[in-house]
Amino acid sequence: MKFVWVHIIILVLCINQSIAQTDSTSLRPYKNNILASPALSYSPKTDVVLGLYFLYQFKLKKDDYATRPSNVNFYVGSSYKGQNYLSTEHELLSNGEKYYFKGKIEYKKTPEQLYRIGPDTGEDDFINAEYHSLEIFERVVHQFRPNMFIGGKFRSISIFDINYTDQEGKSLDENSLPFPGAEGGSYLGIGPVFIWDKRNSIMTPTRNFYLDLTTLFYTSLDDSRSFITLKLDGRRYFDLKNNGQTILACQLLVQNNFGDIPFHELSLLGGKQIMRGYELGRYRDFHSIQTQAELRQKVWGRFGMTAFYSLGTVYDELSDFQHLKSTLGAGLRLNINRKDPANVRVDFGWSLEENNKGIYITLGEAF
Repeated sequence: MKFVWVHIIILVLCINQSIAQTDSTSLRPYKNNILASPALSYSPKTDVVLGLYFLYQFKLKKDDYATRPSNVNFYVGSSYKGQNYLSTEHELLSNGEKYYFKGKIEYKKTPEQLYRIGPDTGEDDFINAEYHSLEIFERVVHQFRPNMFIGGKFRSISIFDINYTDQEGKSLDENSLPFPGAEGGSYLGIGPVFIWDKRNSIMTPTRNFYLDLTTLFYTSLDDSRSFITLKLDGRRYFDLKNNGQTILACQLLVQNNFGDIPFHELSLLGGKQIMRGYELGRYRDFHSIQTQAELRQKVWGRFGMTAFYSLGTVYDELSDFQHLKSTLGAGLRLNINRKDPANVRVDFGWSLEENNKGIYITLGEAF
């Protein structure tokens, strides 16, 4: 843990440098911004993942005050256990928000502890997996009514160069493993999207709501495997004092999968967005339901604080709900762009049922 805190100090120094380079009080016309932010995550099982974000915020038409800013970000990260990440994401809004694009390209080299499927696996019920993955997706929607969008999404995911070992480091045969899709492969998904988005900001919303309904139909590019994924992401933001200083943010995230689903596409619990405190993939199953609430309080100047609580589980049958998990946490916020708020967040999350905890430093709110 001392090692982690040394890196946190270094990251704070980087943040201060980013502030010095981007501070501006000019509001008209909109000024495009390039921001840099450190990123860090830590859990006892994954160790430290250290990285760097670059964010570009812009408008296609700088005097279009009714359109929220678009953004493109780049991320590179690496851990001391061999994880490597390289990604770029974008959220683009055309003039008048007639069209809304959201996409991602991400490469990962991921050693991980792969736990057995189900919501009740033990701490030692895992094997070691190391694989490479390449994910590409793009969502294109059209505004057909104020704040309502409809369109489609496609996504491709490839898992390759997979190696499995037991906890003693002995190689395992992929054909003997109880994980569907253990041999890896490539999959292509396509389907409809409906979005109802009244948030006042994409990066740092403080009021109104967001609803995203997505259905993707997947087929394997290597064999006859196929499956369907349905996802609901609902978010609500309450400005408790009507001044943007005290915000209560709530989220409900539901995913259901049907068909011959590979292990890496099962519903996962945990990560840096929701159920913070659990590493992503600590639990996985056919379906998941997760919810969280976060109180965000501006304290002074650029600084803020948060407290959050999450509840959820993965499941296959209704009886699995007896294995509900919950996490509790707190965090710090530092706004690195006064003109168009973009927060660097530092979150500490703890599991209330198990000995799981995590530290996250990244750019942007969790939701």
